[in-house]
Amino acid sequence: MTTTEVRKSILRKQQIVDEVREKIDRAKLMVVFDFTGIDANAMADFRKEIRKKDAEIKVIKNTVLYRACNGTELYDKIDIFRGPSAVIFAYEDIVTAAKALKEFLKENESAKVKAGLLEGTYVTPEKIEELASLPSREELIAQLLATMMAPVTNFVRVLNAVPQKTVMVLNAIKEEKEKQG
Repeated sequence: MTTTEVRKSILRKQQIVDEVREKIDRAKLMVVFDFTGIDANAMADFRKEIRKKDAEIKVIKNTVLYRACNGTELYDKIDIFRGPSAVIFAYEDIVTAAKALKEFLKENESAKVKAGLLEGTYVTPEKIEELASLPSREELIAQLLATMMAPVTNFVRVLNAVPQKTVMVLNAIKEEKEKQG
């Protein structure tokens, strides 16, 4: 290799590291998992599924991932960068991405979560599991709306009860007068 070729190779590798670093910075959730024993079809299906959740999966060389993680809380956790590694980058709804990963791992028991970053903070596999058990954004919004609507709904029921009871009392008086003659 000539020195020019070596420089181009080094520049290309640095460009790849920079691209991965940009994804790490942009992602709200990043999960590194070992995909040992997963066939290509299952991984392709999972990629399609995760894309629907505004997230992506990348299989990244450990050296590239390690360099890209420089300056993050993952950088000191050297064990994460051993063995095959795939990374999920979730850019919007982190809960649905975590739920999708949890379902994928149920179907592919040989795969294991190594660690992750949640908004730049190191998270363990257990914390990612907890995140996956949270309600989705839509479920939380529905719960919030139901809670906000409960007082209004109860107030409307109370307001409806007053005329109903008045009508019932008037009907009872009418029936009583009809019996009397």
